[in-house]
Amino acid sequence: MNWLFTQLKAHPELAFFLTIGVGYLIGKIKIGYFQLGSVTGTLLTGVLVGQLGIAIGADTKAIFFLMFLFAVGYKVGPQFIQGLKKDGLPQVFFAIFVCVGGLAVAYIAAKVMGYDLGYATGLLAGALTQSAVIGVGQDTINSLPDLSAELKTQYNNSIPIAYAVTYIMGTVVFAWFFSSFGPKILGIDLAKECKDYEAKLGAKMDDPGVMPAMQMNALRTYKITNGKFANRKVAELESSFAPTAAFVTRMRHEGKVIDPNGNVVIVPGDIVVVGSKSKDLVEHEKEIGEEVYDPELMDFKIEFLDVVMTNKEFLGKTLGDIVQEKGHDFRRNVMVRKITRIGHELPIQANLTIQAGDVLTLVGKLEDVERVAKTVGTPDRRTDMSDMVFVGLGILLGGLVGLLSFKVSNIPLSLSTSGGALISGLLLSYWRATRPTFGAIPAAGLWIMDSMGLCAFVAIVGLISGPGFIAGIKAVGISLLFVGIAVTFFTCAIAVLGGRYLFKFHPAILFGACAGSMTTTAALGAIQENAKSKVPVLGYTITYAVANTIKTIWGAVIVFLLV
Repeated sequence: MNWLFTQLKAHPELAFFLTIGVGYLIGKIKIGYFQLGSVTGTLLTGVLVGQLGIAIGADTKAIFFLMFLFAVGYKVGPQFIQGLKKDGLPQVFFAIFVCVGGLAVAYIAAKVMGYDLGYATGLLAGALTQSAVIGVGQDTINSLPDLSAELKTQYNNSIPIAYAVTYIMGTVVFAWFFSSFGPKILGIDLAKECKDYEAKLGAKMDDPGVMPAMQMNALRTYKITNGKFANRKVAELESSFAPTAAFVTRMRHEGKVIDPNGNVVIVPGDIVVVGSKSKDLVEHEKEIGEEVYDPELMDFKIEFLDVVMTNKEFLGKTLGDIVQEKGHDFRRNVMVRKITRIGHELPIQANLTIQAGDVLTLVGKLEDVERVAKTVGTPDRRTDMSDMVFVGLGILLGGLVGLLSFKVSNIPLSLSTSGGALISGLLLSYWRATRPTFGAIPAAGLWIMDSMGLCAFVAIVGLISGPGFIAGIKAVGISLLFVGIAVTFFTCAIAVLGGRYLFKFHPAILFGACAGSMTTTAALGAIQENAKSKVPVLGYTITYAVANTIKTIWGAVIVFLLV
């Protein structure tokens, strides 16, 4: 062990990767729906390894932090900008309301307890579960001209101590409050409310075939032996599946393989390939005829294609409106298998409003999928390469803008390079959503920038601040843990009660909006588990995008409030 410790001190790069590996391992530990998470696991590991006195360059962490913040902006940009428009304004204002409430509670707690800039910033970061506050807070403290280098070091080392103490319980309280306690104090059954909301959405469909058409389960091949469809049009066979949507994708008509339209007249003995929901295909077999094996007829290509919604003709409209306006033939042989917004899969409903940057996963016959994809948006084909020109110059541009400053009461104010990188990511990702011919960052690359960027940053923070961690805990005492729980609890109460009685959100949307406003994915998972529904994510996406930006900026605001 002495040899290992000696090598880690002599080669800090090895200590760094030890911290990353063990940190992610600890972060995977899961108890129920609570998971410590890679960020906290890495920070705690860094603090532990840092007890060895690892000498690692402090400036290195800034590189990873800028990469992380640009990735955050890139992920949420389209939804953030879309949320500023009319339809998303209530959720935007709610996110601002909750973020301001959380900041106020943390500020009051810090003042009452007499915490310095470091502990106050760490309390805010941990109790509101926003890791990015650490970096922004440290940047802001370093920019204060009247602080000595010794005080800056002391405050910078205090931030991760307070964060580590308060974050774990912050995550637990958010998940518990929003999934269990919140519905109880409102006197509601969250699962029933979500079920009713889903029924409400479905009941508004004008076209009875809209909702089932959003998911295709199978293709089956039948020989027409039932006289019910003899000498009738293909469109009549398809409409017999109503309210489920169905398409005759291909058929052997009078011995010849053709790609039919709805006007082809079926004759006895024809063989048809029908695409629809598996359950309905089984139920309709007796009405159509026996299922047969015809390899030549089934010899065509099926495509799964992600399409970024960019066509302004469709943005702001519901799925039901789009299908009704475009008609049956427009969507022929094409189903919407999945809709994703900020990495979260949305419940497919006819009244789901499409926003810029939403990703629709289309599935169906190759040529038909390509046809529909070009009409509704821009295909997002899988690639292993990130546009590093876009990334590098984007971070540079944001950082330079962030360095611009102005003075208020002799205090220089600026976005800092970190805030500039975040804003750059927001704006450039929205630009890409409207013109997705550049700036591609595949999911794996974005994960590296996001997760690895932040974890690398906090790993270095932990290694640097490790030696002072124990002393810091002794200085503030166990009271910091309970202060953090109080800040989290009161912020939860502000969110739930304000969302219900001030903003009057439906409970199915409210708790997703609460989780989004606290940027707590663990809470969203707990809410969906308790609600037995994906509906809460409808309130999560816009609020998450807005709150992720605002709470990051709070790292600077809390410093200026207390300086």
